[in-house]
Amino acid sequence: MNIGIITYKNYDENVLLNAHFNIDELFKIILFDKDFVKFEIFDTNKKLLASTYYPQIEGKGFFIDPVKVEREEEIKWIDYYAFRSPSTIRHTKVTWKVKGEVFRTKKKADECAKVWNKRASYFIEHLIDRSTYSKKYK
Repeated sequence: MNIGIITYKNYDENVLLNAHFNIDELFKIILFDKDFVKFEIFDTNKKLLASTYYPQIEGKGFFIDPVKVEREEEIKWIDYYAFRSPSTIRHTKVTWKVKGEVFRTKKKADECAKVWNKRASYFIEHLIDRSTYSKKYK
């Protein structure tokens, strides 16, 4: 059975890649946890299969790169009128970025991010042992 190691700033956490492993929770940790450093998957012989830390891979395994949607706001112009409250109104242009691609709507950016993350999850799913689902408890 493969073992995953989640490395935080102060400690490491070992995770069994079995039927109870949730990839969506892993992606939430990778994308939104401030203390997260890297995630690695090893087989039973301590061989690196996948990692989120690119310099460590060097052709040995798969690079896991989940993406998230980033908002980018650009000020186009500012209107000023002294007798209005508030006196200044900022007109902005909002774009959404996913891995360098620019989208005008958040919905399309979310769809693109979902596709990228699904590609990464397919490879991780291949490394997870789901055989415990088929066993019936006596």
